[in-house]
Amino acid sequence: MAISKNMESIYMHLDGDGESAEGLFILNSGGNFVYLNEKAVLFAGEKQGALAGKPLISIIPERERGKVYGKLVDLINGKSISLTIPKYEYGMRRIFELNVNPVIQNHKTVMFVGTIRDITYIKKMESERKKMMIREQNFRESVAHHFFNPLAIARGYLQLVVEKTSDGEERRKLESSIAAIGRVESVVKNVIRYGDVRE
Repeated sequence: MAISKNMESIYMHLDGDGESAEGLFILNSGGNFVYLNEKAVLFAGEKQGALAGKPLISIIPERERGKVYGKLVDLINGKSISLTIPKYEYGMRRIFELNVNPVIQNHKTVMFVGTIRDITYIKKMESERKKMMIREQNFRESVAHHFFNPLAIARGYLQLVVEKTSDGEERRKLESSIAAIGRVESVVKNVIRYGDVRE
C-alpha cells in the first residue's frame, strides 16, 4: 500500500527539526496511534513507545472524552474535527486544541493525521481582552451617566433663563455658557465613542 511505503518520509516531515510548536500524530484507520512526535508525547504524558497501538481516546482526560465521542460520527464520515480540551497539570489548568483530519484514498479512510496545540496563553489573552472590553464599556456608561445628565440639566436651566431674559448683555453671556456646555458635551461624546479627548 502506498501509505506504508511513504510512512518513513511522513514521520520525518512531521518531526522536521524537532522544534515544532504543535504535537503531531498519526492514527491508523481504527483510530489507534501509529506515530507521535515529541510534543504529542508530552501532552499524553507517556513514553514514546507506550502509546503505540493505543486509541486516541486514551490520551484524552476522562471527563473530556464525551466531546470526542460526540464528534466520532463526523470523523468516520470523513470530516475533520476540532476540540478544545482542558487538562490539569501540576495543579494548573491548561487548554489544548485538538484537530484530527482523515486521510482518504479511493473513498476510504486509510489513516488520520492530527495536531495538539497548547492554547492556554491564547485563551488567557482572550479572557483578558473580554474583561478589558467590559471595563471599557462600564467606564463609558459611567462617564455618560455622570457627565451627560448634569450637563443636560444645566443646559436646560440656562435655556429657560435665556428665554426669560430681555437684557441683551445678560442673554449673550447665558448663550455663551450654553455654547460652552455644548463644547464640553462634544468632548465627552468623543471620549466615550473614540477614547479621544477632542471637540
